[in-house]
Amino acid sequence: MVQKFFFQILGPAVFFLMLWIGPPSDMSEPAFKVLSATIWIAIWWMTEAIPVPVTSFLPMILYPMTNAVPLRVIAPSYANPIIYIFVGGFILALAMQKWELHKRIALSIISITGTNMRQIIQGFILASAFLSMWISNTATTVMMLPIALSIISQIKEFARASSLSQKNIEGFGKALILAIAYSSSIGGIATLVGTPTNLIFADAIEKFYGITMPFDQWIGIGLPISLVILVSCWLVLSYFAFSLSTEQVEGTTKIIKDELKKLGKMSFEEKWVMTIFLLVATAWITRRYLIAPFYPSVNDTIIAMIGAVSLFLIPSKNKKGSQIMDWQSAIKLPWGVILLFGGAFAVAQSFESSKLTLWIGEQLGGLSDIPFWVVLLIVVAVVNFLTEISQNIATCTLMMPILAALSGVLDVHPYGLMVAACIASSCAFMLPVATAPNAVAFGSGYLQMKDMLRAGFLLNVVSIIVVAIFIYFLLPAIWGIDLLCFPIDFKGN
Repeated sequence: MVQKFFFQILGPAVFFLMLWIGPPSDMSEPAFKVLSATIWIAIWWMTEAIPVPVTSFLPMILYPMTNAVPLRVIAPSYANPIIYIFVGGFILALAMQKWELHKRIALSIISITGTNMRQIIQGFILASAFLSMWISNTATTVMMLPIALSIISQIKEFARASSLSQKNIEGFGKALILAIAYSSSIGGIATLVGTPTNLIFADAIEKFYGITMPFDQWIGIGLPISLVILVSCWLVLSYFAFSLSTEQVEGTTKIIKDELKKLGKMSFEEKWVMTIFLLVATAWITRRYLIAPFYPSVNDTIIAMIGAVSLFLIPSKNKKGSQIMDWQSAIKLPWGVILLFGGAFAVAQSFESSKLTLWIGEQLGGLSDIPFWVVLLIVVAVVNFLTEISQNIATCTLMMPILAALSGVLDVHPYGLMVAACIASSCAFMLPVATAPNAVAFGSGYLQMKDMLRAGFLLNVVSIIVVAIFIYFLLPAIWGIDLLCFPIDFKGN
């Protein structure tokens, strides 16, 4: 409580102190006021001095009150079309959860991967990652955890009549819990809607350069990186952090079959949710090639909202008088995240409107002599470890304008540093406070801090290397860009 009070005072104290000192001679007054207010916002975001969504209202208060940016410029950020990609996707996810389609998908994936310890870990990684590509990583973790705990209990029973040691059993339990948390974060990297930070990046390039990030273009780099880190996660947990047995574990297949049996046959509602989900995902992926030539005004937001609204129109067969989706279910939308999106987009808009990004770029001029690959590696590592102690949305939000400015100074394509930072902010695995899945996993009672630190540090290092290599060598080929040259058509925006 004392610590929170300290940070509650620190934010405004720094803000008013900076206003009293005044801007440097080479900095405009609006840019300085935006910087001062943003430092206050950052302190509260990163320390959670007050609830994060509440802090997200500060841009609407501080920027207009200081006459840095008018409210009419700030307010539209809270209704940014990108937010509604998230809203539409989340309504689809809530429909999955309402009819337990997500559980059927997860159990079906796990049932085909095998029954020794390493294969069970692999099954849970694949299931958690796939679900988190489309639904909240926190919801994925919460849903998968009870299934994992049942299997851990079964293995304890099996151990009495097997050669498994107590160390094997404990190691497996820890590895399985961590596998769910880690893969829930990693899976979100793959799609534009998989994690909020991907949409923060999409908004930043639209604000700064007027470029729209299509869903299918993001998958081109997000999915390969996600798959490689997922394989690394399995190797780290199965071979390095914990030494797992390859002995077949009796009873696990029965648990999965029993859980599937409880679900029964696929219901009318599940089939419709699955159909709409597949149609929306297909439309997102093929929009540029199959939809845009005939309906150029249709974008990823419109596709998401069509899918979401259609769920409220289809009558339910098993619940007479209601639809597949109802408002009582939809009201579970994470409104706090939506407000956080608005605050993040407002910060980016204010950086651009006040020309603060230009000033930051001028201050970073000294980095132009450093090789780009070194700068890239530093950015990935800094964002990765900074996210361990702060909200990844806050970290990503604050880094985007800085990296946009730095890209101009280094005369490199902005996508390089900005995509790298965006993805790195989803790769914090060491501490319970780093991500919500980490916190849920730690709260299971199976883990000690040293377990998460040991496995998480290894995976952090691996993810830093993987992200840096993919961005430097493969992003140019996959997205058809020259990473070492700032694009001419970006300079006018």
